[in-house]
Amino acid sequence: MNNTQTIARNSFWFGLELFFNICAAFVASILVARVIGPQRLDQFNYVAWLTNITTSLGTVGLPMTTRKYMAECLNRGEPGVARAIYVTGLKLQAVISAAVTVCAVLLVLVAEAPAHHLVSLILVMNMAPRMIGFIPSQANNASEMMRRNTAAGLTGSALNIAITLLSLWIGWGLVGIASGLAVASALETVLKLRAVRAWLRDIPPAPISPEMKKRMFSYSGQGLVLMALNVVVWDRSDLVILRALNHHAGQVTFFSIAFNLTERMLMIPNAFGNPLGATMMAQYGRGKERLHQLTVSGAKYAFLLALPLLAGMASISGPAILLLYGHAYQPMIPVLAIAAVLAIPKSLIGPATLLLQTYENQGYLIAVGCACGALDILLDVLLTPSHGAVGAALANGLAQTAAAIAIWYRARRAFGLDLRLGGFGRIALSGIVMAAAVLFVQYLVAGYAGLVVAVVSGAVVWMAMLRLTGAIDREDAERFVHIGRILPERVRPIYSRIVSLVATEPRA
Repeated sequence: MNNTQTIARNSFWFGLELFFNICAAFVASILVARVIGPQRLDQFNYVAWLTNITTSLGTVGLPMTTRKYMAECLNRGEPGVARAIYVTGLKLQAVISAAVTVCAVLLVLVAEAPAHHLVSLILVMNMAPRMIGFIPSQANNASEMMRRNTAAGLTGSALNIAITLLSLWIGWGLVGIASGLAVASALETVLKLRAVRAWLRDIPPAPISPEMKKRMFSYSGQGLVLMALNVVVWDRSDLVILRALNHHAGQVTFFSIAFNLTERMLMIPNAFGNPLGATMMAQYGRGKERLHQLTVSGAKYAFLLALPLLAGMASISGPAILLLYGHAYQPMIPVLAIAAVLAIPKSLIGPATLLLQTYENQGYLIAVGCACGALDILLDVLLTPSHGAVGAALANGLAQTAAAIAIWYRARRAFGLDLRLGGFGRIALSGIVMAAAVLFVQYLVAGYAGLVVAVVSGAVVWMAMLRLTGAIDREDAERFVHIGRILPERVRPIYSRIVSLVATEPRA
């Protein structure tokens, strides 16, 4: 398969898993928010956020090192070395996850109030299987066969949603919700481990060279530092300052839910971005010539997917929140609108970051993380005492924007990328017109009927503007049609017709 075919296939499987997760989690989160209420959710969200941060630190060090060097070895014809890398990474990750979990349990017993011990301990126990599961997941990504993760992911998510809904129905409350997370994570990890074992068991291991061990150690250490810094900017560390400096009830919940909704929306372009990252790592082993083209094209398509979703969500945030969450969550409306708009630059960071990581150029990313982390903390201290969740959303979003500019500046200077800014500008213009049309329709048609009409109108205006501005040229259209070959045969003609409606010939 060529890169387009591989990315298309992996986007389908990864996108299928994401689609199910987004829909199921969206419904469950609304029910939990309505049944539990914003005040009771504050403590639960805070502890869950702390465990998510700790678990996230395990996603970049060893797992990302495993993916990068397994992909490099598999595409250089060294599968035995790839297996040795996987086994080594899995053993180290198991030790690290056990140590982290024990420390977290002790911290809960010492620092938490006894009334919160049970729920907090269940959330903490969820960390170990999640951290271990990152290794087989990235091993499957290194093989550019993401379908090996899909079945495990769908099974775990379905079990989690089922236990959550059952807990709300029979009154288990937060204990049941936390238990659903823990049980589902354990099952998903077991299934992923079995999947990797199935395709690696017949490959005899080979020794890892001292030179590669040195590279892996350096890459893993830099990745861990980078993730720790990114947590400050991207992963809601704003909650710590918000919780400390603003004591108004519900502010933590408002920011947490708004941030979660924005992140869920960003998962849709990630259905393309994650497979792109796997192919970029593999392409480094096959040959570096096409990496630069993959980076710019990946950013354009991520922007094409993220802009209408995030700008649209910001435009309909008012009636959507009142309809789905109720009037108790009305203060969350400006928080969601700000978080969604300022998350648009974040959708562009992935390809440039992957390019720098592929070339093992993570020192600059660490420097950017330090600078943007300091900016985020400074803005949090200035804004959250008086503006609460709105201030936290502004601080986080402005730090994201600064990081996106800095990372792309470096990527362009270091590798001489042709960013083709005209294409990005036409996509941005289309998004602005779409958002304006959605707001105008809501002004004309009030209530929930206006919400439905606004969504439909926004989709129509978006596609019309893409056609008028020429944002999608013939080369893009050919790629999209090629990707459409993975769809069911009955759907392909409809998909091809939509592509032909929005695509134009390239400008001179």
